[in-house]
Amino acid sequence: MTLQRRMMLLLLLSAPLVWTGGLLFSLDRARHEINELFDTQLIRLARQMQSTLPLADIDVIDLPPAGTAAQAALGDAELEDMATAVWNRDGRLLLVDREGVLLPRQPDASGFHDMTLGGELWRVYYLQASTGAWLVAVGQIMSERDELVWDLIAGQLLPWALTLPVLLLVMAAAVRQALKPVRTLTGEIDRRAADDLQPLPVKDMPSDLQPLVRAMNTMLERIADMLDRERRFTADAAHELRTPLAALQAQWDAARLSVGAPAEADASQDKIGRGLARLSRLVTQMLAMARLDHVQSHAAGTPIVWSDVVEQVINEVLPLADRERVELACEWPAGAAAPLPLNGDASLLASMLRNLIENALRHTPPNGHVTLRLSADGIEVLDEGPGVPPEHLSRLGDRFFRPPGEETPGSGLGLSIVRRIAELHGLAVDWGPRDDAPGFRVQVRRKPPLLRPA
Repeated sequence: MTLQRRMMLLLLLSAPLVWTGGLLFSLDRARHEINELFDTQLIRLARQMQSTLPLADIDVIDLPPAGTAAQAALGDAELEDMATAVWNRDGRLLLVDREGVLLPRQPDASGFHDMTLGGELWRVYYLQASTGAWLVAVGQIMSERDELVWDLIAGQLLPWALTLPVLLLVMAAAVRQALKPVRTLTGEIDRRAADDLQPLPVKDMPSDLQPLVRAMNTMLERIADMLDRERRFTADAAHELRTPLAALQAQWDAARLSVGAPAEADASQDKIGRGLARLSRLVTQMLAMARLDHVQSHAAGTPIVWSDVVEQVINEVLPLADRERVELACEWPAGAAAPLPLNGDASLLASMLRNLIENALRHTPPNGHVTLRLSADGIEVLDEGPGVPPEHLSRLGDRFFRPPGEETPGSGLGLSIVRRIAELHGLAVDWGPRDDAPGFRVQVRRKPPLLRPA
C-alpha cells in the first residue's frame, strides 16, 4: 500500500468518526438547550398563573376543547402538547384545560417530575402557593422536545451528509498535492544513472523531508568515497603489481639464457625467489587492506589477551629478526598493571603488531635493536633506523606511499593496514623520531575524547 493510499484510508476512517462525534456532541448540547428553554417556559407559566389567581373570581374554568373556532384561530399551535391545572387547598380543581385533566394532584409535590400519562412521557412542574391556598401544575409532553431536537439536528445532518463526499475529495486532492515532493524525489532518483552520486537537492524540500534527504546524501557520499577508494586501490594495485611481475619476467628470461652457467642461474633463481616473496607479501597485504575496507568496527569484540597476541607475533617475526641480525625485545608494564585494556579482534591486532615490528626490523641496521613496549595507555614500537624526513611524515600511512630514496623492499601498505586496524578498534596511530635515542617511533594509543562545548 502506498503512502498516499494509507493516508486516504486513515482519512476515510477518521473523518466519519470525527463527524459522528461532533454530531453526538451537537445532539447532547441541543437537547440540553431545548430542555432549558422549555423548563424555563413551564416555570414562567406556572408563576404567571399563580400571580393572577388572587385577582380572579374563580369558580371552575375549563378551557375550550380542540376543534372549536377559537382553537382554529391559533394557527399551527399544538395546545395538546401542553397541560395546566390548578387545585385549591381542599383539592378542588379550579382551573384546567383539556389535557390538564390528566395531571395528577400531588399535594406535597414541588418542582419538576417526569411521569407517563395516557401512554406518553410528560414533564410536569408543580408550584405550591406560599399560603397553601393553591397548587399549580403545568406539564408538557416530552415528544415535543425530542421532535424539536431532531429537527435541529436534521438541519445540520443534511448539509454534513451532502458535504462529506466533497470534503473527502478535497482531502484526497490535498494529500496528493502534499505528497508531490515525495513523487518529485522518487522521479529524481529513478532518472539517475548508476554512477551518478551527486547530492540530492535539499533546499526546496519540505522541512519534514529534509532529514531523509540529508541522510540519503550522507549515504551517497559514503558510497562515492568507497567507490573512489576502490578505484584508487585498483589503480595503485595494478601499478604496484606491474613492477614485481616485470622483474620476475626479466629474471626468468635471464635464468633461461644462463643454462650451462650455474653461478648465473643460481643468482637468477635467487632473485626470482625474492621477487616471488615480495609479490606474495604484496598480494597478502592488498587482500588484507581490501578486507579491512569493508569492516565497520571491532570495538565490541572479545577482551584482548595481549600476552597471547604478543607471543604469536614474536614467534612469527623471529626468523626475519635473525635474517636481519636485529635484536628484538619486549617490555611489559611495571608492577601489576594490565597492558592497554581493549575489546576487539585478536587476529587483526596481531596483524597490526606484525606489520609494525616487520617494518621496524627491515629499517633497523644490523646489530641494532627493536623494542616492543606495552603500557596501560598504549603500545610503542621503537627502532634504530634512519627514520623518515619530516616533510614526508604527513603522507606516511597513505596507501602505496614510500618515501623517496627508500631502498628497503616493501609495498607501502604496512602502515595503511596498521592505521585501519587501529581505527576499527577506536585507536590512534602516531609516528615520528624517537626522543630518547636516534631512530623511529610508532605509538598506538586510545583516541582522546571529543571536547563538548559547555
